[in-house]
Amino acid sequence: MERKHVNIIFGGLSAILFGISGILASVLFQRINMVPEWLVGMRMFWSGLLLILVLACKFGGSIFSIWYRKADAILIILFGVIGVLLAQSSFFLSVYFGNAAMATILQSLGPTIIIILLSIFYRKLPVRMDTVSIIIALIGVFLLVTNGDIGHLKVTTQALFWGIISAFGVAAYTLIPRPLLQQHHALLVVAWGLLIGGIAENLIQPLWHIPNNLQVIDWSMIGFIIIGGTLVPYALYVLSLCHLAPTTASLLGIIEPLTATLISVTLLGVQLLPVQMIGVCLILSTIILISLPVERIVEKFLKRRA
Repeated sequence: MERKHVNIIFGGLSAILFGISGILASVLFQRINMVPEWLVGMRMFWSGLLLILVLACKFGGSIFSIWYRKADAILIILFGVIGVLLAQSSFFLSVYFGNAAMATILQSLGPTIIIILLSIFYRKLPVRMDTVSIIIALIGVFLLVTNGDIGHLKVTTQALFWGIISAFGVAAYTLIPRPLLQQHHALLVVAWGLLIGGIAENLIQPLWHIPNNLQVIDWSMIGFIIIGGTLVPYALYVLSLCHLAPTTASLLGIIEPLTATLISVTLLGVQLLPVQMIGVCLILSTIILISLPVERIVEKFLKRRA
């Protein structure tokens, strides 16, 4: 099997595992009286610590190189708190107040948020296709949360609010570490970001405040969320990025909301009405439009026709 195909499998598997972790979190919230922040802290702290220990075996003391420069240290702290923690905590809160499918779909607005933020920062209007993507995304969100009836929301306002905040978290998670990734191993940046975010969350909801009545099945799901839903998929995603074009990696990201939606509808009884499904398709289509060089393709097509 070619290396490219292996990395496509890695990227796809990573997205599936991320989607499953959201589903398991939703099941946990339904089973027991658990504060979402506690699960977020558990997920980030232990996955970050385990990943750092694994990297220490490979790189030794150089795992601390990210702290040698003041600028890098500030960036990794911002990445951990404003990037990782914001994305993870708001996503789990959206799952808590809604469901995993809705939360994952709303989080998929991240690329659209990035376009808007970069346009504001550089004081430059987005290119035509990006503008079309933003409009389509807004229409998709409207249909998803209202089913076409503006007077009646089909999701709770809390789930909608935290889902959109999680999309901003994804944007921060993507943009903040860019200078760090030019100087340090991507997995090292992710590991420190997870650990810092976990420590920050621990100040809000200490890890030792364990929910009551946790059973073996609950601990098993928590363990999978930490290892199989965080540590492993992050590692697979970073490994796939090393050998895949950014467009391919972005397209593989569509698998995550599709996985969460499919499992939620088929196994958890979550209902999405036909107009809401149209909204889902519109939101996910924006990832394709943003990723692919659509304008270049259209330009070549028109030249051939001429």
